[in-house]
Amino acid sequence: MARTAEIVESSSVEIRFDHWPVVTLAVGGGESPAVVRDAVLDALRSALARERPFAAVLDMTAATEAEETGSGPGGRDSGGRDPRTAEHARAVKELRAALAVRCRGLAFVGGRALAPEAAARFWGCPVARWERHEDAMSWARESLA
Repeated sequence: MARTAEIVESSSVEIRFDHWPVVTLAVGGGESPAVVRDAVLDALRSALARERPFAAVLDMTAATEAEETGSGPGGRDSGGRDPRTAEHARAVKELRAALAVRCRGLAFVGGRALAPEAAARFWGCPVARWERHEDAMSWARESLA
């Protein structure tokens, strides 16, 4: 099977398909929560469009650090809730059935702690959180086996 090297970059967001069937998303610091959620949805939609099983590694380390220090949009200093949160939740709901069929796992690197069972219900596929990118990649590859 030929590898497809496809990289999509936008500001400090990078979606890579060069390890297909593992899709990787890296979000740099300074991005708003809405931009981060848009990037995750874009990565998942692009992977689903290939109509093949896949796993995704979503590296939120830099975005999380910026949010926790209050240095990025959506950090402690931003105050209030993001009005697009409900829109993003609806988008995940629309993707959930396809994710249940095609996605073998979502590995989040960094980010907030999550309850695996609740996260799996939300996304429609297995979800795990890792501290290290290498561990997330290993888990993603194993989830495809």
